[in-house]
Amino acid sequence: MPADLPPRRRLTEGAGLNILLLTSEFAPAMGGIGTYAREIAAAASRLGAKVTVVAPDYARQTADDDRALPFEVVRYSGGLHSMRDMPRKIMLARRGVRGDRYDVVHAADWPFFIPVALSRWRTQARVLMTVHGTEINETQTPLKRMAIRGAGVFGPRTEIVANSGFTETLFRERFAVDPRQISAISLGVSEFWFGGRRTRREIRLGHRLPEDRLVMITVARITRRKGHHLTLAALSQVPDDLRHRITWLVIGPDGEADYVDTLRRDAEAAACDIRFLGPQSNEDIRDLYAASDFFCLTGLSDTTGRVEGFGLVYLEAGAAGLPSVATDVGGVPDAVLADETGILVPPSAESISQAIAELAADRNLRAILAAGASSHARALSWERCAAMTYGLPYTGKPASADRAIGITA
Repeated sequence: MPADLPPRRRLTEGAGLNILLLTSEFAPAMGGIGTYAREIAAAASRLGAKVTVVAPDYARQTADDDRALPFEVVRYSGGLHSMRDMPRKIMLARRGVRGDRYDVVHAADWPFFIPVALSRWRTQARVLMTVHGTEINETQTPLKRMAIRGAGVFGPRTEIVANSGFTETLFRERFAVDPRQISAISLGVSEFWFGGRRTRREIRLGHRLPEDRLVMITVARITRRKGHHLTLAALSQVPDDLRHRITWLVIGPDGEADYVDTLRRDAEAAACDIRFLGPQSNEDIRDLYAASDFFCLTGLSDTTGRVEGFGLVYLEAGAAGLPSVATDVGGVPDAVLADETGILVPPSAESISQAIAELAADRNLRAILAAGASSHARALSWERCAAMTYGLPYTGKPASADRAIGITA
């Protein structure tokens, strides 16, 4: 834990708000919340705010990477959240919010909700808390609900930001709060994803993908709730003449070992060209998007309570000009607009198969949906997200590509 947070910096004309953002996930760890914290902090900085991010150090040396960011990062000792970390986070929040150091105190994820709520009386700053989806269900155990009530987490002066309309609705169903306290603000897309430097032909040659191949790409952790098995079953049902023209690129780290093993065995037995490429850098993912024809991610409802609160990866693919085949679960309809940016279907192999066949067979449809996907992604910038979250002025102009940060969800 650091000795203390940096003193409040004197605001100069045009510098805007002074923001403290506390998160339990951040780079170098990958994940949706870490992406959110890093991107919204960078966007707020570009809009003129002074931002300090408090994040775990994962027992690594991160100073060089942190200095390259357009905001200040204060690391505390720790990694992925455990309830054993709660007392330490309470003390960290108490020290961080005291006095008039910050104009906005923002808990980027639920592990900092209780610490910030218990420290609320120490500051006159606006208090924001962002809900992402899954944690809403995870906090429904009697012990956690009692802790939330006892700390007055969603009490006076607390503003709740939901990352999608679905998440907002789910939160209202689970917690009795004043509707005026919560608002849905969709996530954004980094300028990074709107174009690389390599040509489609060059990328395809490098990956031995003939120009006449139809390339379908999936980027996600290989885990049950992401629905790779549904995509595989659907692809197997596509008519032979069309399926034999499709190459499916599967990108992402392995999840549950038994699930991954079964998926790989089934893929080997299928009459399809399926390539498991494993985790890739953001630059390589962007290149592979440029070499592909459409994106496919077919998540499904999870009995454990995990939900897809938004689906940022669909927007990143859309920024690269890819329409999507997606399933109508969780907050995905906020990321994939049905028949405008992609095809949205129920989570069944038959429905997904029909959507894949439709996109693969119709070049004009792909072009129309690709234009819609790019336009939708362009409208949802991180600057817009930061401006709506913090009340910062925003002209609508995108950030320059060399200053944008790209992190996949």
